[in-house]
Amino acid sequence: MDLYREKIILTYKHLLKVHEELLTRIINVGMTGEYAEINTVFEPGDTYKFDLDQFRGTEDTNLKILIGFFDELENMMNSLVNINAITENDLEDESF
Repeated sequence: MDLYREKIILTYKHLLKVHEELLTRIINVGMTGEYAEINTVFEPGDTYKFDLDQFRGTEDTNLKILIGFFDELENMMNSLVNINAITENDLEDESF
């Protein structure tokens, strides 16, 4: 694999981490802000799988901005995958 492709894949791997962290931050902002009342039903140690769509109807300006950025990030990541034909094997490869 040439060095350029390697750097693109490494960048994409980093963006995956950013993507995951941004989703966590969006949920945290939402659950301490507009959705704080809902947050009170959870007990310490409870687990729940949030979906970004649960926050899309928000009136919170900050959440709207973060969700917009999240969507742009996903679009850019999809473009990188398509343009560079990045596969699951590329992402699982630990050699770079």
